[in-house]
Amino acid sequence: MAPRRKKIPAAARRQQDLLTRNGEKVAAVYAKRLGRLRENELRRVLRLSRDLDDPVAIAALLETEIQEAYLGKWWQGLYATAGVPAAAASAAALGASAAAGETTLWTQALRNYATQRAGSNISIVTGTWKTSLVKELRVILAEATGVIKLPEGVKPPTYSVEAVARELFARYQGDLKIWQCRRIAQTECLIGMADAGDLAAKEVGIPYTKQWCTSGLSNVRESHAAVDGLVVDQDEPFELPGGLLMYPHDTSLGADASEIINCACACIRQPK
Repeated sequence: MAPRRKKIPAAARRQQDLLTRNGEKVAAVYAKRLGRLRENELRRVLRLSRDLDDPVAIAALLETEIQEAYLGKWWQGLYATAGVPAAAASAAALGASAAAGETTLWTQALRNYATQRAGSNISIVTGTWKTSLVKELRVILAEATGVIKLPEGVKPPTYSVEAVARELFARYQGDLKIWQCRRIAQTECLIGMADAGDLAAKEVGIPYTKQWCTSGLSNVRESHAAVDGLVVDQDEPFELPGGLLMYPHDTSLGADASEIINCACACIRQPK
């Protein structure tokens, strides 16, 4: 069918906003969880620095020793927790209630998908964290050696392995942890919810259409505002400047990350 634009009822938009807000609550829990896991991993690796005699060598230690094996289970928990309610809402929108055992099937399917996604993204996520830690470490070393001049009265870090490691851990516990973990959890939570909605709609087996629904917030990106209210068939993608998406947050067709990260849009499915 040819794409067409249709007005989104206020009640439908409010329902999607409610689902998104509930997802954001789940994301906040998992952001804190990821922060604690990373704290423990960083603490473990920095303990190994006690055997070093040069603070510069800590950078190499971070690059080679930091491992985030826990991310797989973290992803699974996030997708299952946020995704099952989204799946139930998607089925209900098509007039179907969750049958006995269906929630269990959705949970397992979401865990399996989370495992696949984690497998292809752990190296990227961990690599970004390592890069940020090394960048902060270089700032600390530059401050300690006087390359970076600090304001008068501010004492520079001591140039020793122990002091530099302690300072790096302290700085990670600040904005770096909060900002990174929140961004990862929010993005992955909304992706999991979107995939869950698609999974449930396909399992229901009722032919449907899809409508793009923005959050209505002032920071909606132009490309998403341009397709707000657009209706396509269930097997047709939405066309955006950054690529094709079967629904908001969809990554299956290789859409650019600029169309996915920090997106709060939703998909409204209606029976044909």
